[in-house]
Amino acid sequence: MTDRQKQEIEYYLPGDPDPSLEDGEFYYLQNLTGTERVIRVYPLDIFPMKDGTQYGLYRKKGGRLVWVDTGWGDDHTRGVYRGDLYDNKDDCKNQTHMGCYWWESLRKIQQEG
Repeated sequence: MTDRQKQEIEYYLPGDPDPSLEDGEFYYLQNLTGTERVIRVYPLDIFPMKDGTQYGLYRKKGGRLVWVDTGWGDDHTRGVYRGDLYDNKDDCKNQTHMGCYWWESLRKIQQEG
């Protein structure tokens, strides 16, 4: 692990991963009508955009997966970027790595070393 990676991990990933998350499940800070809440989501749709990849979100509700309204975009750009997804609730609430799209690789480095 480089010094730079260590600094990024300390800054972007202050909390530990939530072991209760299922494979492919993340936390997302949903903000609709000015009310923020942290929800568990699955990024299932993939929207390749010229400025990066967006992901359409779904959550479990009543035994099935339902689409999550992110509050912005249209039918073709209604996703979120990887930097908007988190592996623990506190980091999500505090938006510790918003804009850091490589946080998952940092988490892997952290866990390996």
